[in-house]
Amino acid sequence: MMRRYTLDIRGRTFVVDVDEQGGDRFKVVVGEDTYDVEIIGDQSLSEASITPSLVPSERRTMPPDPSAAIATAKPAAAPRPAPRAAPRAIGGGGGAGALVAPMPGVILDVSVKAGDTVTRGQEIAVLEAMKMQNSVKSPRDGTIAEVCVAPGQAVGHGDAIVRFASP
Repeated sequence: MMRRYTLDIRGRTFVVDVDEQGGDRFKVVVGEDTYDVEIIGDQSLSEASITPSLVPSERRTMPPDPSAAIATAKPAAAPRPAPRAAPRAIGGGGGAGALVAPMPGVILDVSVKAGDTVTRGQEIAVLEAMKMQNSVKSPRDGTIAEVCVAPGQAVGHGDAIVRFASP
C-alpha cells in the first residue's frame, strides 16, 4: 500500500511517498529521488503500531460574520458519555505475549481469530479513538493464541487485544 507523507523539516516541506514492497522492504520517493529501503533493525516504542485514518464528521457552516455566530450561539449541551461495553469476561491487561491497545477507544473490527498465523505489519484490529479509525498492526510474525476483544467493545490503554502463542 502506498502512503504519502508531507513533512515540515526546519521550515522546508517534503513530500514523501512510501510503498511497502513486502516484508521489511520499501520503495521511498522523496521529490524526484527514489530509494529502495530495507529495515534491518527496529525498536518498538509501543507494543502496537497504529495507522490512523480520518472519519468524516457532519459538515458545519459558519455565517459570513463569525462574531454573529458567537453572539447567537447556544450553550453546548453536556457531552453524553460514550456507551461502554458490558464488563469483559475475556481480555484484561496486556502481559507477556500480548498485543495491547495503544490508547483507549472502541474496537470496530477484529481481522484475526485464534490459530491464525500473522506477519509483522498485518492488521489485527481497527480501534476507533477520538473519531479516528486506527489500524492496530502486528508487531511481529506469529500465531494468535487468543483474541481478547470483540467488535463494539470499549478498551482502555494497555488492554490486551490478542495474545500470541509462545514462539
